[in-house]
Amino acid sequence: MITLSRVIRPFAFLSITLTSVACQAIDNPDAPNYLDAFQSEASAYEQAIFEESQTTSDSMEAYREYIAFLEDELVKASSALAEELSASEKDVFEKSQSAWEAYQEAEKVFVSRVWTPQNFGSSSPFSRLAFYADVLRSRVELLQKYRLQF
Repeated sequence: MITLSRVIRPFAFLSITLTSVACQAIDNPDAPNYLDAFQSEASAYEQAIFEESQTTSDSMEAYREYIAFLEDELVKASSALAEELSASEKDVFEKSQSAWEAYQEAEKVFVSRVWTPQNFGSSSPFSRLAFYADVLRSRVELLQKYRLQF
């Protein structure tokens, strides 16, 4: 039996996918490609973590440097985007950023409570750093995608 949800679900997925692709395609061709520049710089940190580090301690230190870079880039991208927005848009963006910061904090709590030495052994600190970096990187990339529109 075909249910309404079985019919609607694929169309909803397709709609979201096409909208996402279309939104990414509409950018300002005269604007610098902030996203590519960020990804290029981030890849150097990732290479240090995964290819250049000789020990776990080296990898963890490289992750800490990467996270410091990501936190700095988050501040820069947020500030740069805010400068492009009108007063009312900036107000909405600040609310969005506050909500994201609450999400970020909730993710930190979740990861720190689950990826413990008891659950994951000696790799738990490394995993926590990796997850935290993923959360930061995804936000910076999204903000850079927003900036491409201006």
